[in-house]
Amino acid sequence: MASRVLPEDFVLLSKPDNDSINDHLKKRFSSDLIYSYVGHVLISVNPYKAIKGLYDDRVLKDYKGKQRFEMAPHVYALADTMYRSMLNDRSNQCVIISGESGAGKTEASKKIMHFIAAVSGSNPRVQHVKSVVLESNPLLEAFGNAKTIRNNNSSRFGKYMEIQFDIGGDPEGGRINNYLLEKSRVVARSEGERSFHIFYQLLAGSDNNLKAELGLKSDDGHVFGPDYFHYLHLSNCYTVDQVNDAEEFADTVKAMGIMGISAEQQTEVFRVLAAILYLGNVEFSALSDDESAIANPGVLEFAAYLLRIDPHLLSQAITHRVITSGKRLSAANKTQSVEESIYSRDAFAKALYSRLFDWVIARVNTALGWLQDPDCISIGILDIYGFEIFQKNGFEQFCINFVNEKLQQIFIQLTLKAEQEEYHSEGVEWKDVSYNDNKPCCDLIEAKKDPIGLFALLNDVTKAPKPSDEKFLKMACERLADCKFNKFFQGQLSSNQFVVTHYAGPVTYNADGFIDRNTDRLKNDLINVSGISESWLVRDLFPEASLEADRRSPPTAGDRIKESIGALVATLSRCTPHYIRCIKPNEKKKAGDYDSQLVLHQVKYLGLLENIRVRRLGFAYRAPYDKFFYQFQVVSTDTWPKFSGDHRSGCELILKSIGLSSKNYALGKTKVFVREPETIDQLQQLRDQRVVEYANRIQRFYLRHALGDYFYNIQVLANEMVRNQKERRPTSINRTFKGDYINYRDNFMLKAVVESYGKEKLVFADRANEVEFGLMGSKLKRRLVLVTDQAFYVIAVSKNKDKDKAAKAKKPYVYEVKKRIALPSVRSVTVSTLADNFVLLPSPDGDALLEIRRKTEMLGVLKKYNAGFVVNVSDAMQVTGKGGKGGNAMQFVVDPLVEKGATLKGKKVLVAQGLPKNTEAKIEKPAEMAVVQSVDPYSG
Repeated sequence: MASRVLPEDFVLLSKPDNDSINDHLKKRFSSDLIYSYVGHVLISVNPYKAIKGLYDDRVLKDYKGKQRFEMAPHVYALADTMYRSMLNDRSNQCVIISGESGAGKTEASKKIMHFIAAVSGSNPRVQHVKSVVLESNPLLEAFGNAKTIRNNNSSRFGKYMEIQFDIGGDPEGGRINNYLLEKSRVVARSEGERSFHIFYQLLAGSDNNLKAELGLKSDDGHVFGPDYFHYLHLSNCYTVDQVNDAEEFADTVKAMGIMGISAEQQTEVFRVLAAILYLGNVEFSALSDDESAIANPGVLEFAAYLLRIDPHLLSQAITHRVITSGKRLSAANKTQSVEESIYSRDAFAKALYSRLFDWVIARVNTALGWLQDPDCISIGILDIYGFEIFQKNGFEQFCINFVNEKLQQIFIQLTLKAEQEEYHSEGVEWKDVSYNDNKPCCDLIEAKKDPIGLFALLNDVTKAPKPSDEKFLKMACERLADCKFNKFFQGQLSSNQFVVTHYAGPVTYNADGFIDRNTDRLKNDLINVSGISESWLVRDLFPEASLEADRRSPPTAGDRIKESIGALVATLSRCTPHYIRCIKPNEKKKAGDYDSQLVLHQVKYLGLLENIRVRRLGFAYRAPYDKFFYQFQVVSTDTWPKFSGDHRSGCELILKSIGLSSKNYALGKTKVFVREPETIDQLQQLRDQRVVEYANRIQRFYLRHALGDYFYNIQVLANEMVRNQKERRPTSINRTFKGDYINYRDNFMLKAVVESYGKEKLVFADRANEVEFGLMGSKLKRRLVLVTDQAFYVIAVSKNKDKDKAAKAKKPYVYEVKKRIALPSVRSVTVSTLADNFVLLPSPDGDALLEIRRKTEMLGVLKKYNAGFVVNVSDAMQVTGKGGKGGNAMQFVVDPLVEKGATLKGKKVLVAQGLPKNTEAKIEKPAEMAVVQSVDPYSG
């Protein structure tokens, strides 16, 4: 009912506009429906609370293998679509998660990784990769996330995680590329924010021995809190609501172990972190206007001890600089001013942390293992910090917002611009939909010439004599005043600021520090002193110390950002993209609070209305004729098994075979276009069913002719278990075994129920009845009994009573698992001595008395897959309830009035006389086959 009132896909809105989108988002949000669709784009509104049942294991299993239209919008639905598309199309997939800081991007990426880990295999290598993927989250969050004004767990770096899979869909390797770590957060941040989580975790969670080694407590046992350290004291924020830093530290240490970082290596990491804190406590005194000295040498000595560096050399490197001159590069050592020494200290602290972060990423990548295998396919997950507008925006925000501008450009190109251009080139009838193209803003920032962009201009000023932020801003105002960029740029020389009109709105940047942060250089003497540290880790962090000095100018921060983002865009362009647009409902991080104006602004700049318009008019799917034909050829009898026409006509026959009208598809010059994604879901479902049907025909033929030994052995084993124990039924003693009596392989709904528990192989399936006891006696209830290589199932079957005829036709029966017992726990069953088909199955949640026609075969299968399994024999059975409580006594007696089989009468089973217990079954050993080897049909 809710879905009719609140459309799940906003493409279905009767009168779509920005206000109606906002209104429906608000209504869904107030009902805890945080996910919605705009076509194939998932919209996620951060609830700032845990929603009961939203991510339960049961919910995850429900989304596994389902078509998108079958289930409500959910991040699991998108994850499953990606996973199945990767396997079906044998193509790389990626998901681009975008939105403002605090909109829930990191949580979305974690849910996707959790889903993929849950639905893939479980061999030791796969388990290792999945463990590394999942445990990398707490580790990278500890080193890369921080509390900001807008987000208690804000990613202060970007990452693109690629997970490699084999052709069966099991993860085999992966890697992480990281971008734009906000290393300036180590030494400065806004009031009310924290530095990176790991510093607070270390202070709260390290044991006394580690605290003593790292100097985190005094000689008299006083433990130093974050307020003791200058770098952490700067912003007067030490805790995060509902976060226990000590517990988080334990999770981080555990994750480090899973990445293969030993206890000794961890200690070295913690020494570097503690050294950074102590560097922040180093103070300077002025010897003159241009000279300074360490004011508290004991603090610097302890930082040097932690880094295993000579304290005198470290002091010299921080307070002095080497000046080179002349052709022979003669050098002079000059003392720095207090301001210059503080700059050197902070630059060293930032370099230590950013390089340590890169080292952690490298260890995660080593643990994942990237395979140079052309047959591997991959899923990429992009989680990068979102668009930011603070009270004071500097170089970091400029870079972050540029990256988001480029991601918006990708989104526009792939969902709006490229789609419309393709319709024209393919000759498909189309009327263009207008949209806001942000390419001019991207060019404003990254263009190299005609006219020059801000990054290139910044580089020019950086390389000029006596560069300054003021000179950069003045040149920008002069160069950009009368060019095509002027509507996106406005300089404010008097306040040393400039405004860029981004896709998300205008942002005022303060030019202070742009030159310095773009240069981003560390003094060579600090690099060299680190290179001779006695710590292997510190030496590893500065590998260039062992190399000859490179006299070329190193790339600037702007150059590196443009290069890395260019490579990222190229990688994303080679994948089939999926999108999650995350929305922040309020600025207070408050559950239940929906700021309509704030959300409306996001709705507008995310371009949701334009997406709806293109989606309503356009086609959700397109593919070259040959690819579509070969993928779905098997669906139609007109194209399978033989077809002599061209691919274009074959595609049309396939679409017509499912009753699709011509208005729902178009035939272009080289491609077929299909309007609704549900059509492709239907075709894929039909294809899967047909492939399985044909495979089963082949398999059944093979089973009949090549697998005699397997069933012969089961038959011998089963008859040995009941010989001399139980009377036999004349009609079944010599029956041939075949394992599956319910056509399980073609029952996709039943298979989905079993597969929700994981990958299991069926070894026996039959119809059965279960005795159900009540006040009025007993009766038989319809059941299915399944045995897999993992478990014993008792499943109830009932007709679907849904009033919706379409839903009823799609799903005529409902399957409910009454019992699932792990196979090793099925240690015994009880049968009578008579010629009946009843079997008593003991179970902690209540015994099951089952009537199974092929019980003897079932007993043989249980023995084969559980060597410890035994059969007890008794004509008096006690059927106990849950936990062994209560019970019903059943008697089995021969009744001469029963001509064949058995009849249930209250708590008695009346049985016809059977063959003697010592009757031998006539089991013929199958003839030897010259070519085909005997195999187990249920192995592999």
